[in-house]
Amino acid sequence: MRGKGGHSGMRILFPERMSVIKKIASGFAVTAVASMVLGWTAPKTAVAMPDKENPVSAVQIIVTGGEQNKPVDNASVYLRYDEPRFLRHPREIELDLKTDLKGIAKVRDVPRVKVLIQVVKDGWHPFGQYYVLDKEEETIKIKLKPPPHWY
Repeated sequence: MRGKGGHSGMRILFPERMSVIKKIASGFAVTAVASMVLGWTAPKTAVAMPDKENPVSAVQIIVTGGEQNKPVDNASVYLRYDEPRFLRHPREIELDLKTDLKGIAKVRDVPRVKVLIQVVKDGWHPFGQYYVLDKEEETIKIKLKPPPHWY
């Protein structure tokens, strides 16, 4: 049955519109196939998972200071490293830690890469040095120096 304009209830898509729809659908299909072939996945969580390809270390940082090598408690310890990513720039990771009453800061699941360790505490000279982690468990001993005297 036809209405007033002589058109039936069905809409006819024009050939131009069909080609646009086909292009969009093929674009989605190519993206889906490429993600399956290249193995793209959702980003991993912040904690690194230990495996053969990405080994990790448990790091223990012991902070002492002065001539008597007394433990420095409540010192700020910053551990920085670059997390490599596939086809993208590496992500800069920073872990902020505090030393306990024994002057020890612990962190697990740190990738075995070159890391920067910085220690800051009021009344002590700041410390910063690069370390290469290559063992399953690392113990790093840091001795802080007293600040220079200003006259």
